Order: sequence, then C-alpha cells, then structure tokens
Amino acid sequence: MIANRFRQKIADVFFGSQKTPLDPHQKAYYKCLEASRRQEFYTEFEVADTFDGRFDMLCLVMSIYMQKLSQDTEKTKQFSQNLFDAMFKDIDLTLREMGAGDLGVGKRVKVMSESFMGRLTKYSQSVENKDATMLADTLSRNLYRKAGSVKEDSTITQFVFNFYEQMTILEAEYLISEDFNMNDFIATCLGSQR
Repeated sequence: MIANRFRQKIADVFFGSQKTPLDPHQKAYYKCLEASRRQEFYTEFEVADTFDGRFDMLCLVMSIYMQKLSQDTEKTKQFSQNLFDAMFKDIDLTLREMGAGDLGVGKRVKVMSESFMGRLTKYSQSVENKDATMLADTLSRNLYRKAGSVKEDSTITQFVFNFYEQMTILEAEYLISEDFNMNDFIATCLGSQR
C-alpha cells in the first residue's frame, strides 16, 4: 500500500492529479497483496506481522494463484509471468522506500525471488499431490520459519487445501479478469472453513 501511495504522489507531481492506469496483472497483484494482509492470517493463523511474515503470506497467496494460472492456457501462463514481474517490481520499490541502497536492493530482490520460486514449487507440489505432510513442513519452514511447528491437520493447512481446491473450480479466464477479487475469494474460503 505504501508503494501505491508513493506511485500516486509521483504521478500527481509529474502529470497532475491524473492517475496512472494499472495493467491487469498489476491490478491482480495488488488484489493478492491486499488479500495477503487479511487480519485473520496474523491473528487466527498467527503468522508474524513483520516484513518477513507479510512477504511469506504474500508468497503463499501468489503461489496458489499462479499455480492455477500456469495450468491453463498460454494466455494465463503469460499472465502468471507478468504477475510475478509486477510482484518483484513492487518489492524492489518497497525496499527502496524503506531505505535500502541501490546495490543492496538488487541482491535482496534476487534472494527474495529465488525464495519465492522455492516456495511456489513446494506449495504447488503439496497441493497438487494432496500431501499434507509436505505442506505442513513447507508452511513450518517458510510461513512460520521454524521446523515442525505446523501439524498436518492444522487450520492453516486445511485453509491452503481449501483455497487451492476452490481456486481449481474457477475458470482461468475469470481469474485474470477484473471481476475476480482475491480478497473476497479468500474471505469466502476462510468463511467456509469455520
């Protein structure tokens, strides 16, 4: 959200009060970012409300979303790639806003993108294979950053499987349309779990 305000200020300075339109994949990314900040993740699921915790939650949401998109048409696969690019462009800008220097930003973004790709692979394998043990281990190491803290039948594990299963029901074309709202979708997944 800081990045949005910063971009808007820059646009206002150079172009008046006219807003710079976002590409569809940028809009989808910001919807995922908003969804990853849902209070339930940080209260009920006890994800750390820190930069790292928020990054890890964003990685989880983006991984499930991108996994679905990468399974469909060339159009959705390209959208998934553009979504990845939008994510790391925003992370780059956020790190700069936080005061990281030019040389340090590139290295941190590279490490974070590699971390994301590792998470994407593990989350994808876990949900595709319905492997609760692998998912619990992946969540423990990445989302909670400790070994063995997530059980196979935990609420967060059940949420991830539910999130993935509900995502697979939807048409990919709908998922890349402006009508799809990730925050509302996740709220529905959380609600159906209670």
